[in-house]
Amino acid sequence: MMGAISWLMVVICMFRFVQAGTNNEDRQMQSLLDRKEYLQLKTGLSVLGSHLSRERRIYFRAFVENAFNQNLQSEKDIDSLQTEYATILHVKEKAALLRLQSNNYLRTFAYAKAAQADREIINHFSNAYDSATIKEIKNDLLIHGALANTLPQELIKTGNTLLPWTRDKIGLIEITIKCRDSLFSAIFDTRANISSINRTYAAKLGLKMLDVSYEEGSGITGIRFKTGMGIADSLYLGNILVRHVVFQVMPDEILNIPTVGFSMNIILGFPVIEQLQEVHFFREGPMLIPLKPSPAGLTNLAIDGLDIVLFLRTEQNDSLGFYFDSGATSTEFFSIFFKKYQENITSAFKPDSVQNGGAGGVVTTKVYIMDSINLYVGKRKTTLAKVAVLTDPIGNMHELFYGNIGQDFISQANELVINFKDMYIDIR
Repeated sequence: MMGAISWLMVVICMFRFVQAGTNNEDRQMQSLLDRKEYLQLKTGLSVLGSHLSRERRIYFRAFVENAFNQNLQSEKDIDSLQTEYATILHVKEKAALLRLQSNNYLRTFAYAKAAQADREIINHFSNAYDSATIKEIKNDLLIHGALANTLPQELIKTGNTLLPWTRDKIGLIEITIKCRDSLFSAIFDTRANISSINRTYAAKLGLKMLDVSYEEGSGITGIRFKTGMGIADSLYLGNILVRHVVFQVMPDEILNIPTVGFSMNIILGFPVIEQLQEVHFFREGPMLIPLKPSPAGLTNLAIDGLDIVLFLRTEQNDSLGFYFDSGATSTEFFSIFFKKYQENITSAFKPDSVQNGGAGGVVTTKVYIMDSINLYVGKRKTTLAKVAVLTDPIGNMHELFYGNIGQDFISQANELVINFKDMYIDIR
């Protein structure tokens, strides 16, 4: 009898040990997800996945698939979780999956389904989020609800496309688009979550205006403002046809930068750029959009919501995520970078201030200016000079990424490739 009891105790102890190990690995994965360490989360799923329950594997996999632009697979995993594990999912997990689902639907232009997911959160899971996040979700519902009857965006390529490009007076990349037999210059902005246009040019392009007004904001200035929405039935980028393009329509003064006498009339943003699948920027020559994207044996790109995130390695061998921002003239590091390397920065560099311009105006910000910093794409080194490091957060931004990688990074490469199928940026 004593032997049986002893054996039972061993089994119980082993079960508790395995359970503790599983809980520890689950916490590691959740911590990576909370910090949006998408590359490490993807690796962790491969390494630790066998130690997780099936439900937890699918849960984390849905977020990894979303981050690496596998939206349809992510949708299937969310459906599986909501069907098979509805009774054991925590309320916060259910809410998080609905928000992820909304993002998947938005990226695949299923606007009515995105609105349905938003509505489900507001009606049944509002206690899972703080008031600021619920306000943001209600704003999303306004947008997605207004787009519910809009046809999905469609991009048609018939061959390789060469697009001439120029730099405007503030150094941003502009390409020519064609709409209704007229040609217009448009800023090519990887950081713009949605394509934008001012009211004057919305009329020139003949956009179909939707009956909606919602709140938008500038990440750089922190300024918030009301904006509307319109649809371009068709646009041409060279011989590439893009149909049913959604634009947020903004007051002219919001897209005007009076300090330099410049107006950002039309901005092509993430939904159009991502559908191109692959873009080659040549320092000397046109932009190339190949008919079919090519793998490169490299994964350093993720998508957070509608933001493109590039992971770069530092001299300290830290892998840091940065917004990839072709709409920024220069690279800028956020206060989270300052906090991580504060001792090195304050001992080597002097405090200064810079002016940042964006939609809504210009703000003056306290910074340190780094003389230079080396960042690595794979094994290739890029040296950036005179990089501003912010000491305080921008507006109400909850910083998890370390800054904006701008035009000073892009312009150093003879050829820079951004690929949304295999999720990489390469420099050649």
